[in-house]
Amino acid sequence: MPTIEPLTLTLAEVAERWNLLPQEVLLSPHALPMYFYFDGLVFDFNDKWHRANGDVSIVQALEGHKTRQSTLEIDLQRQTMHKRGLLKLTQWEEALSDEEMQSQQSESDRLTEEIARLGELLKKRSEERQRSVRNGLLRAAPRSLNEIAERGQTRFPQFAYMPHTPNRPAGEAAAIVEGSVVALEDGFPLKEFLTGADLVVSMLDIRAVEDLAK
Repeated sequence: MPTIEPLTLTLAEVAERWNLLPQEVLLSPHALPMYFYFDGLVFDFNDKWHRANGDVSIVQALEGHKTRQSTLEIDLQRQTMHKRGLLKLTQWEEALSDEEMQSQQSESDRLTEEIARLGELLKKRSEERQRSVRNGLLRAAPRSLNEIAERGQTRFPQFAYMPHTPNRPAGEAAAIVEGSVVALEDGFPLKEFLTGADLVVSMLDIRAVEDLAK
């Protein structure tokens, strides 16, 4: 019965296969692409909107609108009660004319619409973020590999590369362009370091190097 070849080998298995140390494989002039497993959110590096804190300006604007609208509503209520003789304004308040009250009401109505719009925008962003889950391999950046070769470990990366998918069906577009830099968030389980034990290599890349050496 034919042996089924694995899709990947661990760094340790590659080192044993080539009779090298893991560090020697990492520092090899062949520069084998190395991958690590990640379960979490992955975003295109340039996708500032969906990445962490990409909504800061919108959240701040929303809170400012809510504060302003609350102030307007309280003021309009007090002014209305004052006109009906049900409330006496304080010495710091000035009675508004009908035109001024109408202007404030228009502003309040506009803020109501803007608050709803921004709230929907943030809701949509949150839903889209949750659709950016990746449960699979990512390609480690050269800097991460160099630090692992030198120190045995590196801080778990915040950035990596989206790997290429071999034999992708024609017409099927990738959500993130293959080979592009991606930002990693909310990995599970949360890991502090990436080590050589986390790295794997594609058999296609291993075979390519071995074929060149023949």
